[in-house]
Amino acid sequence: MQIRILAAAAALLLVAGHALAIEKITFPTRIGTVVFPHKKHQEALGQCRGCHEKGPGRIEGFDKVLAHGKGCKGCHEELKMGPTRCNGCHNRK
Repeated sequence: MQIRILAAAAALLLVAGHALAIEKITFPTRIGTVVFPHKKHQEALGQCRGCHEKGPGRIEGFDKVLAHGKGCKGCHEELKMGPTRCNGCHNRK
């Protein structure tokens, strides 16, 4: 009985997490704004811990070095999906 309740609660949190996810996050940079489609990534990956190791909220230590290293670019290279070149993320408009 307790396992069913825990499973139902976990499923509810997962669904609620997707429904409440931030749609997009904008990072202004000197070479062009990066618009990160957060909700799209969350739906495609199906979980949060891959990026949010310490739980929901800002990613501690997220900066240019992380984005260009094991973070954004590294993940895109590993999965062979998504942009890996400057103009794929940085929009000069």
